[in-house]
Amino acid sequence: MTDTERTTVTLSKIYMDMINELVGVFGRTQAAVITNIVHHFFNNSNNFALLRELRSRKKIKPDNILIEKKIVDLFKGAKSIQLNDFLEYLKINKEYFFEMLREWRDKFNLELDYDKVKII
Repeated sequence: MTDTERTTVTLSKIYMDMINELVGVFGRTQAAVITNIVHHFFNNSNNFALLRELRSRKKIKPDNILIEKKIVDLFKGAKSIQLNDFLEYLKINKEYFFEMLREWRDKFNLELDYDKVKII
């Protein structure tokens, strides 16, 4: 048996009427019909591009404490690093880097010099 979780779904009357029309055809109960619709949506390869785009929109907030520890450790043995290597090492994107650059400049004496991150 697969693991399942319960949730509450609120649908408009129009959608509930559509669900009720499918009871007995696409599932034995309203919950079964909704489950089958969700399964069908996620398993349909026509929706994969949309799902990929929606997942990419979700921003994962980086762990600032871990990132700052990595910055300190990194610059104990180096004076500069390529920007792409820096981003990869910290597991952050450019957008987050540029948001944090001013704070990190003040806190760690970092600067961006073309494509390198340096300690000044």
